[in-house]
Amino acid sequence: MRPNPLVVFLVALAAASASAEGPPSLPADDEAAIRSHFTAFDEAFARGDASGVAATYAEDADIVRPGQPAVVGRAGVESFYREMFGGAMKGVRKGGTIDRIRLVTPAVAVVDSSYTLDRDAPPLHARGASITVMEKRKGHWTAVLSRSYRLPESAGSTRP
Repeated sequence: MRPNPLVVFLVALAAASASAEGPPSLPADDEAAIRSHFTAFDEAFARGDASGVAATYAEDADIVRPGQPAVVGRAGVESFYREMFGGAMKGVRKGGTIDRIRLVTPAVAVVDSSYTLDRDAPPLHARGASITVMEKRKGHWTAVLSRSYRLPESAGSTRP
């Protein structure tokens, strides 16, 4: 039985916090692989490809999206995005930016990212932030846990 991704993250975070040396440095090839992972997610999202989005997650991953219950497992992620792309997220353009990658252990990284969601009709203009825990499994980085949050419009925004 695989351990809960949240437990893996918390244990890794505690171990890193206990170290007087601080977190390990992120090797350039790991950073490139993590960034490539997010590019693959964004490209699949742009195509409305639920299978492609799900492929960026571990088999035992779990996600929470704004206003939605927790989704567990790659099959659940695929089903969730298939429903979203056919309904509430149909025609939505997503822009994403990786804001920070922190290597917690050589096999666990936490990625802070931000995103925008836009659609002309019916109108949707939103922005949010995500925290994604990545784990290096069999030499490949995969998302094991992801939490997204909508952010309020900033003061002075020209968006409706």
